[in-house]
Amino acid sequence: MSRIIFNGVTYEISQTRLAATQEMLQRFVEGKSTGVAVTVTHDGSRHHLYITRGTPITLIE
Repeated sequence: MSRIIFNGVTYEISQTRLAATQEMLQRFVEGKSTGVAVTVTHDGSRHHLYITRGTPITLIE
């Protein structure tokens, strides 16, 4: 299972969602969007994150 570290919390993300998130983040970096929404899990609960400029994240495959 892949993971995202967002604001110091590690969330699990499926490989399919990770690939889609990477594509959206690339568009974000290119200035083609204002943020990226992603659904992840942490401690068995589903979370919806909205990543904007200046937000520290790490993708782990």
